[in-house]
Amino acid sequence: MITKVTGILAILFLISSCGSQTASDGNNSSGQESVDANISEVLTDPLEYDGKTIKIEGIISHVCRHGGDKMRVLQEGSDLSIQVMLGDFTGRFDAGSEGNRVVLTGQLVTEVTNLDQLAAHSHDENGNHDCETTREAVEVMKAMGLDANIRTYVTLNHYESQ
Repeated sequence: MITKVTGILAILFLISSCGSQTASDGNNSSGQESVDANISEVLTDPLEYDGKTIKIEGIISHVCRHGGDKMRVLQEGSDLSIQVMLGDFTGRFDAGSEGNRVVLTGQLVTEVTNLDQLAAHSHDENGNHDCETTREAVEVMKAMGLDANIRTYVTLNHYESQ
């Protein structure tokens, strides 16, 4: 009798856990609570979210065919998308994942891709820029009359497929 009850409970547990896929590395790399945002908000003001853990949702529009280490997530109802670096989740998404709805949490990273235009700004002996943050580099560039090209992406630390 106890074996039947245990078996039934095990089956019920398996059925209930199959409702949605969830994965996490078990920690929040930034140690912060996540901020709910949509992709358009993040892309409009990426420096506002830089270094923060954000939670966004959308549709997987592309998974890298070469290494499977990144994907693009599209905001529903728009043509805006953001790159997601999969890190420890490499291999969990493939071309068959495209079109699936996903809710993901990760740290937003911004990088100025045209820092070479700051040649007149202070550099160390190795030619590195001495600004400590992306925001600082962007402000210096603005002061010099330069437009910063900002690369924005999310490093994934949790996802739910829906």
